[in-house]
Amino acid sequence: MRKSEKAATRGAADLQAQLSEAWNQQLGRSGETYGRLFAAMRDEFTGFVQRRLDANMATVREWSECRSLNDVLALQQRWAQSAVEQYVDQGNRILETCRMAATDIAEAAQKAEGEKPAAERKPAAQRPAEPDIRRAA
Repeated sequence: MRKSEKAATRGAADLQAQLSEAWNQQLGRSGETYGRLFAAMRDEFTGFVQRRLDANMATVREWSECRSLNDVLALQQRWAQSAVEQYVDQGNRILETCRMAATDIAEAAQKAEGEKPAAERKPAAQRPAEPDIRRAA
């Protein structure tokens, strides 16, 4: 091999090693964020199921205290309203948890991009090239 070929091979190997290291770091950061996301989701769903079970048990206890059809209808209305409020609240909590995780991932990616040397960063988006027909005209 000539000197220039060896240098090119060495340069390609160095670049490959740098890219591999950057990829591993990003995967590690993303993995941590996804781990926190899944743990938060587990906690949210577990808490939600427990709250719904508690509300359902309270409704069953109140059911035995109903003395008229109006009492039953009022209890049913309170139960349904409570359930809808809890489902909406839980949906909002899940969305907020996902939003925060997405923000963490985006910030980690920006931080990793900022740490790269300028030569390794992605170039800014360029205007798409015009079709050859227009250039030829």
